[in-house]
Amino acid sequence: MYNPQFPYKGDQIILSSDRVMLYSKNDAIFLFGKKAVSLSSPKTINLDANDEVLIYTNKIELGINAETLGEPLVLGRTLNTQLILFLSALQSVGNQLANVSESNLGASLQLIAGAGQIIAQESERLSGLLGGESQILSKTTYTR
Repeated sequence: MYNPQFPYKGDQIILSSDRVMLYSKNDAIFLFGKKAVSLSSPKTINLDANDEVLIYTNKIELGINAETLGEPLVLGRTLNTQLILFLSALQSVGNQLANVSESNLGASLQLIAGAGQIIAQESERLSGLLGGESQILSKTTYTR
């Protein structure tokens, strides 16, 4: 985080008024800062666009000390895919267990064993994705 020095000893321009408005009739407004560009308000900051709001950066932190005290965001498509695979495995287990019957214990034991194997394999696969360097958690965006 950039911490500006006060009092500033170099050249500067200060605009002070009840309202300041910059308007570009035909193109764009650009703000550049060698060290930082800061927007601050005691109430709200609004970003409005009819098309897109784009943020190009290596890391996004939403909240103070978000990476160290907060949580990484979840990668939505990745999590959705993993949940679909896990639910598919659970559905398969449910279908096998639904065919268990008292009248055919030998076949039923095979179905139960097969269902247990599916649960064990799928749990191990999902555990591998969630543990250590998780493939589901963002490595660049954190929130608190």
